[in-house]
Amino acid sequence: MAKSNQRTQVIKPKYLSDGEVRKEGGYNKTIYETLLFAYKPFLVRITACIALGILGRGLLLANTNVIGYWVDSLVGKHSPLDTFSSVQIITLLFVMALCGFFMTLVFRVGFSRLSAKAISSFYDEVTLRTSRLPMGFFDSTPAGRIITRFSSDYGNVFRLFGGPLAEFLSIIFDLIMMTILITVANPVFLVLVAFIGVLNFFVYKLNQERLRKARRELSASRSPSIAHFAETTQGASTIRSFRRQESFSERFESLDRYFLSQKLFTTKQLISFSFQMNSMTAVLLLITGVSSYFMIEKGWASVGSVGVAFTFISLSGNTVQMFFEWLTQFEEAMIGVERLDQYMRMDIEKGNRLPSTAKFATGHPVYAPETEKYLAHRRLTDDRSASVEVKNLSFRYREDLPWVLKNLNFEVKAGERLGIVGRTGSGKSSLIQALFHLYPIDQGQITINHHAPKIKDTDQGMDLNLYRQSMAFISQEPILFQGTLRFNLDIEGNHKDDALFEVLQKVGLLEWVQGQVQGLEMRIEERGKSLSLGERQLLCMARCLLQQSPIVIMDEATSSVDPQSEEILVRATEEFFADRTQIIIAHRLSTLAKCDRILWLQNGEIVEMGPTEEILPRFKKTELV
Repeated sequence: MAKSNQRTQVIKPKYLSDGEVRKEGGYNKTIYETLLFAYKPFLVRITACIALGILGRGLLLANTNVIGYWVDSLVGKHSPLDTFSSVQIITLLFVMALCGFFMTLVFRVGFSRLSAKAISSFYDEVTLRTSRLPMGFFDSTPAGRIITRFSSDYGNVFRLFGGPLAEFLSIIFDLIMMTILITVANPVFLVLVAFIGVLNFFVYKLNQERLRKARRELSASRSPSIAHFAETTQGASTIRSFRRQESFSERFESLDRYFLSQKLFTTKQLISFSFQMNSMTAVLLLITGVSSYFMIEKGWASVGSVGVAFTFISLSGNTVQMFFEWLTQFEEAMIGVERLDQYMRMDIEKGNRLPSTAKFATGHPVYAPETEKYLAHRRLTDDRSASVEVKNLSFRYREDLPWVLKNLNFEVKAGERLGIVGRTGSGKSSLIQALFHLYPIDQGQITINHHAPKIKDTDQGMDLNLYRQSMAFISQEPILFQGTLRFNLDIEGNHKDDALFEVLQKVGLLEWVQGQVQGLEMRIEERGKSLSLGERQLLCMARCLLQQSPIVIMDEATSSVDPQSEEILVRATEEFFADRTQIIIAHRLSTLAKCDRILWLQNGEIVEMGPTEEILPRFKKTELV
């Protein structure tokens, strides 16, 4: 046990301080603005629901006052119901209860639905903006942390705002109406309610910071174990091959043990808080019982009014306790809002913009609807190919990292087929990242048909997304998404079936698709894991053909496929993309034999660039050294 505890101590700083924000004190003020954005479209309907809720709770609780007056009239004491018969009073009680129940039901259902829609719109907005964060964010942020925000943290938010918030508001309504009705029954008892309210508030404030800190730590401690679990499942075959199951299991247990210890600590804090609140309720009941006895003895209150007041005070004690316990749950949800809001307000990728459908005005650049509509039907060029020019390009992934590309200068002419060679780490794939502007370019410029993307507002150039649409990309690891085959081929849904069948015929998959029961509607599993590597790569080729982009980039597309699939991919470069500009990276030098020119990279610099028949043999000789 001592050994496992020691392991937990070691693992905490390493995996729980990897960039996770540890905030202390109050909430960021922006979260209140965010909630206003979410609820603003529903404010009128929510206000109407709240009005019904207050009135409904008032009618239900006022039954106690009516019964108190009835008791006073029965014992011969004057009351507002002296002229009412018992049947009329019972009828009044029934009508009040029925109306109160109906109004409360409308409030609960209506408010819960509206609140769920509001908080769902917040979730959608966070998802939208996270998808447009810079690539550096995804490089430096563990997947488990992102998953935690969109699962556990959002779960905490929706658990309260999606429905139980109506219960929390009902408790507030009860406190308001109880205060009014106790005052009507006997104002003296209002002092007791105020007193116990102050005591409970003091207990709440005494525990507030401790509970906030514990919950924030609990939220932060979830992501490391989730990240490790995701990493383990993705590399399961490798782990099993090297028989490393035990070390990965031990690491997960250590991370999970810390999370469970933090959860236990948080639970203890909540139990302590609840015990303190229960003690306050017991004190209230004791004081109320003693004071009621003396008030009746002195003639300061009637039996009916004391019964009403005692009932409400007993209820109010529990209600006040419930209010502060719910308030701690509300704080847990607010921590979730705070953590999601952090992602929503991060700076998005430079040069990109949010779609015009973005609803929250957070200062991010947003497409105007007319601009979005214009760009949707525009292409960089109507020609089948386009030129690419790289001027004085130096590139690195972050400011604190070394340069991976250094002062590159070259041009790919329209319709030319350029092969790129170089040893591992020479900068070939980094050049592809730079061409797509997936990371900020600190020095130099890349243009397509002499047009550079507009990254800053002060820049002159084309829209970044329009720039990227000019290039189709086939990577070494084919990327497919969970959904239908049709969706994976035509993500934007712009093509008819005939066009899909045509490209499938070109890549040799038409008969295979027609042999499937569902055809184009066949289900593709996540990352295409139900397909062979060759089938996935050929589907990516078909998707690339449908894009009809003037520039086609292939990064080691044939390195992991069978000879038949490789033959199809190589034929694509010679036939299907013959009139396109092609940039091809390949380890198999035979794939590059028919390129017009070869660019030779080494340590991020150009060694040589020239005709294939001159550069390729020289590069082969260095490979043999």
